[in-house]
Amino acid sequence: MSSKRNHVYAHVVGVSALLLLSACTRSDSVGSTQGQSNTPGGASTGSATQSGNWSGYAVLGSAAQYNSVSGTWTVPAAHCANGASTASATWVGIGGDSAAGLPVSDPTLIQAGSEQDCNGGPGYYAWWEILPQPSTEIDPATYPVHAGDQMTVSLSSTLILWTIKIRNLSAGWTFTTTTPYTGSGFSAEWIEEAPQLIGTNGASQGTLTNFGLVGFSALTANGVNPELSNSNAIAMVDGNNHVLANPSAPGAGGDSFSVCYGSAACE
Repeated sequence: MSSKRNHVYAHVVGVSALLLLSACTRSDSVGSTQGQSNTPGGASTGSATQSGNWSGYAVLGSAAQYNSVSGTWTVPAAHCANGASTASATWVGIGGDSAAGLPVSDPTLIQAGSEQDCNGGPGYYAWWEILPQPSTEIDPATYPVHAGDQMTVSLSSTLILWTIKIRNLSAGWTFTTTTPYTGSGFSAEWIEEAPQLIGTNGASQGTLTNFGLVGFSALTANGVNPELSNSNAIAMVDGNNHVLANPSAPGAGGDSFSVCYGSAACE
């Protein structure tokens, strides 16, 4: 039987009321790249920038540059073991990354995607979120998500009104909502995330679910191919610089890539 976390704010875990939030914490500034940095016992992150909770690709620009983003992926299977509570989220978004000329991450972020959690067993669902508001889980009874489902997510805005569309092509449903939101538009991204845990004792990094591999395809930013390059890549590392998840090189068309769990080279 599948199991998922109760969704009250972002994701509530048991009685500890720990909240999973999305925000990029990078170890270097946007626009810069890491040199060849071999982590102990793991693969090199190559030219990818490093984050404590994101792995994937982000394109960066100027204020209000990005007003739409989309992507397609197959929901990866959550590999759960020993009753551990873990989480991973697959999403597209605008904002939340370090903006050019800013010393800290952009505090605005609108995003939507699917989640693969372990909490007594694997659980899957779709959600959307606009920081700093609570995330919203989409009713899994009406909009079910399973491992292997093909998802397409798009975000687009007209002035301050955003349209969020989540489609499960395998299950045959489409969820659409609109919401007012004013974001920076500095960045567009396609991310596999280890959500952060926020509780009464402060913030801590949640444990990333072993998701194996997730492939992103048919990517657009502002309605066109983002033409990704290696300089847009983000590798997820822990506090000891061990690689937790890392992206492949962009596909030949510049609108696809994969993210792999662990430190092995991602193809």
